[in-house]
Amino acid sequence: MGKELRRSQRIEVGLSVRIIIRDTHSGLTLAEDMGLISDISRHGLRLTVPQAKIDGHHLFYSFHEDEGKSLYLAASEELARGEGLPELLAVRPVWFDRLLTRPGKPFQLGMEYVQKPSREVIEWLQKMMAQQQQPDRWWRRIFSRGEK
Repeated sequence: MGKELRRSQRIEVGLSVRIIIRDTHSGLTLAEDMGLISDISRHGLRLTVPQAKIDGHHLFYSFHEDEGKSLYLAASEELARGEGLPELLAVRPVWFDRLLTRPGKPFQLGMEYVQKPSREVIEWLQKMMAQQQQPDRWWRRIFSRGEK
């Protein structure tokens, strides 16, 4: 099998985030729920969620069919004090899939950034990359490969 071609390195992070759906024109929050950033890069991220809809808003189709809605990610409450995303991150879904082999059959969505991430977000990404390169991390990667 060939290696996947990517524009930038993906970093596995496992960060809990708030998913915020807003009215594009008024800025009013329409719905909110939680998700998990599974991996992140300079161009986008992979979000894992238990269901594809939040209060009737489909996390993929609603943003392709209705330009009046915007999607944001923010640090969860427990991460806001620690290693969370430094600011609200505007994203747009580009693909989605269902993880049928995992318990609960969650969904995963590929998200691209609406705007180039700020300097603070880029610095945070670089910090996460550096942490992934620490010697103790390779043990976790080797032993977690067989887990589903």
